[in-house]
Amino acid sequence: MAALAPEELEGRLNAHRELLIELLAAMIGGEVTITAFLRRLRDDATFKDNEEDPGVMPEDAFAIENSAAREVRAILEAARARADAEGR
Repeated sequence: MAALAPEELEGRLNAHRELLIELLAAMIGGEVTITAFLRRLRDDATFKDNEEDPGVMPEDAFAIENSAAREVRAILEAARARADAEGR
C-alpha cells in the first residue's frame, strides 16, 4: 500500500475522530440524538469534489475536507453493508 499524502491522512483521521465523538454523544443522548446523528452523517457524506468551480485546483484545507468526506462515506457504506448482512 502506498503512503498517504499528509492531507489524505489528516482528513481520514479527522473523520474517525469526529465520527467517534458524534457517535458517543448520540449514544449518551438517546434515541432522538441517534436519529439526528444518522441524519447529519448522511448529510456530511455528500461533500463533493470541486462542484462549485471545477476549474479551481483544491487547496490543502479542501483536500483535507474532501478526504474526511470520502472516509465518512466509506465508513457509512461499510456500516450499511454490515447492517444488511446481519439483518438477513
